[in-house]
Amino acid sequence: MRRLGQLGAAALLVLALSACTGGTPSPAPASPTAGAAPSAAPVSLETGTDVGNGRPAVSNDGLMVRRRAVIAVHPTEGAEPGAPRARLEQTAAASGIVLSDIPPDVLEPAILEHVAPELIVMLPAGSTAEDAEKLAELAFGAEGSYPGVEHVHVASVLVHDLKFTVAAADPAAVAGSIAEEGILSDALGNYATALDKGALTVSYTGPLLSDALVESVRNGMARAAGVESAAVTLAPRSATGEGVDMSLEPEPAPDPETTAEDSGTHSHDTAATTPDPEESGH
Repeated sequence: MRRLGQLGAAALLVLALSACTGGTPSPAPASPTAGAAPSAAPVSLETGTDVGNGRPAVSNDGLMVRRRAVIAVHPTEGAEPGAPRARLEQTAAASGIVLSDIPPDVLEPAILEHVAPELIVMLPAGSTAEDAEKLAELAFGAEGSYPGVEHVHVASVLVHDLKFTVAAADPAAVAGSIAEEGILSDALGNYATALDKGALTVSYTGPLLSDALVESVRNGMARAAGVESAAVTLAPRSATGEGVDMSLEPEPAPDPETTAEDSGTHSHDTAATTPDPEESGH
């Protein structure tokens, strides 16, 4: 496995924008709109995203899925992540780059088998894996030369870039109800809200969400607004740029441990079970 370099465009993932929050201002919880039919009984939302064990079923693609460049830092044993983070952010700021975070479990299984990084950041939209590699080199120098950092992984990953919108007579009250119940923080983690012209908009940029989880988010928002889930529209967060056709994306590399167990062996020789990203052409 390459340590400092691109791990492949099909490598799963990363992060929610730093401007996003896990909630909203907290006005009083909303009551269902008078005369409106509730969308459904309370739903049980999955906690966090559902890509850690492989890519979810995703039909919400095109401009709703984007490629983003990420840097994952593998610290030396016992090292604290504070110094590498400060160094990386300082170097990025000097180049006018704003970094954001995402949980490591969005990485593809083959990478997580190797390391679960305590520090993983995403570069702004439009940045490439090559940009991320240059930033990592500026921040940490040659492999093993920066205290506390064993090595760095750079990848081009896939993220969902979504916008959910629901009309409401009192959008602030609906936002407050959602925040109080944790409807979206459980499902999305980080998200941003906007109240405008009688509507509540929830924006999300982060790990790929399954179709079922997207529908759970719509259902949760509809329930808070007292409307049917069909009234919650789903659209790309941005109408510009280049999206991704998920039907053309190769499957992520499998977890070597799982592959060995499925085949009835217990070998830890990952070279025999994990394809070389450069040889695969991804």
